[in-house]
Amino acid sequence: MDDLRPAAVLVTHGVLGTELVRTVERILGPQTDVAVVSNDGLSADGLVAALEASLDSLVPGQAAVVFSDLAAGSCGLAARRAGASGRVVRRITGANLPMLLEFFHYRGTIPLDDLLPRMETKGRAGIVSS
Repeated sequence: MDDLRPAAVLVTHGVLGTELVRTVERILGPQTDVAVVSNDGLSADGLVAALEASLDSLVPGQAAVVFSDLAAGSCGLAARRAGASGRVVRRITGANLPMLLEFFHYRGTIPLDDLLPRMETKGRAGIVSS
């Protein structure tokens, strides 16, 4: 494992996170250092606790990006409330497939602070109205 490669933790409504990761893996192949937390059946505090447990399960000191599907609502709020477990944690909302593909494709080759704006650009570029 590359210690510089950040982990991903998706916190989403229902099975959205699981399906996004499954789709990423169909395109890019199997991924490691990724966890999914669903809000299914969890209170607000329970969701924060589940997210913190996912972060705690990562390699000590490994940076992580917490992706949430919405900025507001239980998942976005949990992402903001969750403690960082003594690691670098970046948060990004509005998770979509183009953004995740960018992250998983480049997370081992581009510094995290440079990758975040690229992910945001790809995520926005994936939204087209015609």
